[in-house]
Amino acid sequence: MYHPYSLAKNITNYIRPSDNNNLRVLLFHYIAKKDFNKFKKIIEWLSKEWKFISANDFGKMIKGDKQITGNNLLLTFDDGYLSDYCIAKEILSPMGIPALFFIISEFCMMDDKNEQKMFIGKNLYPKWHGGNSPSQKTELINMSIKNIKYLIQSGHEIGYHTASHPRLSTIKNESTLINEIINGADELESMLNIRINHFSFSFGDLDSFNQKALKIAESRYKFIYTGMRGNNASHLNPLAIRRESISVNDSNNLIGSFLLGAADFVYKKKLNIYESWIS
Repeated sequence: MYHPYSLAKNITNYIRPSDNNNLRVLLFHYIAKKDFNKFKKIIEWLSKEWKFISANDFGKMIKGDKQITGNNLLLTFDDGYLSDYCIAKEILSPMGIPALFFIISEFCMMDDKNEQKMFIGKNLYPKWHGGNSPSQKTELINMSIKNIKYLIQSGHEIGYHTASHPRLSTIKNESTLINEIINGADELESMLNIRINHFSFSFGDLDSFNQKALKIAESRYKFIYTGMRGNNASHLNPLAIRRESISVNDSNNLIGSFLLGAADFVYKKKLNIYESWIS
C-alpha cells in the first residue's frame, strides 16, 4: 500500500504550486513550546507562495460564493491544547494570520491537570491508535474557556471536534452520537456567545466515521472537515473538506509536496466513498 509520506519524500525541493488555483487546509495538532520557532519558520516559508485566508473566506470559496484565485491556505488546529492559544497569541496574531481551532467540549471544561492527562491518554492517544503521546507531557494541558474567548476576540474562528474525541464509527446508539456531535457544540456556543458552523470528526480517517454519524453532522453544521488530503478547489463540497496533516518536524520538501498534491491520489477512493454518504 502507498504511504503518503514515502511518496512525498521522493519529490524534489519546491514550494511553488501549479498554475491552477488552489484551496487547501493545513491541519496541526499539539505543538511543543520548544518547536514554536519551527512552526513560525514554516508559516513564513509558506507565505511566500500561499495566501492564508480566514475560515469565513474559506467558507465562501468552498460554497462557490467567492472566486478561488491563486493559492489559498486555511490554517486549522485540532483538539484544543493550550499550545494553540500560545501559538495564536505569540505568532499568528502578530503576523495577522487567522486560524480555525477545533475544540473538544469535555476537554476544555476540565480544570484538574491529572484529569486532563488521563483524558489525553485515553481519548486522544488511545492504544488502538498507537498510544504514544508527545514526549512533552507536562505541556499537554487544555485551553480554558477564557483562552478560547481570547482567540475569538483576536479574529480567529472556533469549530467543534466532538464532546470526547471518540471513534464515531464505533458508536451504535444514536443519542450518544447526537451528544458527541451536536449537544456539546450547542453548550459551547452558549458559553462563548458565538455560532459554531465548522465540525471536524475525530481521527479524520474514513474508518473513524460512517454514514450515520455524517447524517447527524449534516443536520447541524455548514462545513465538515476530514483528515484526508486533497485540493478543495477541485472538489467544492463544504461537507467533505480535505485537509493536509503536517508536523513541525516535516521538511519543507515534504510539506511542499503535500501542497502540490503528491499524495492526493492515495485518498481518492476513500473520499469517493465518503462523498457517496452525503445526502
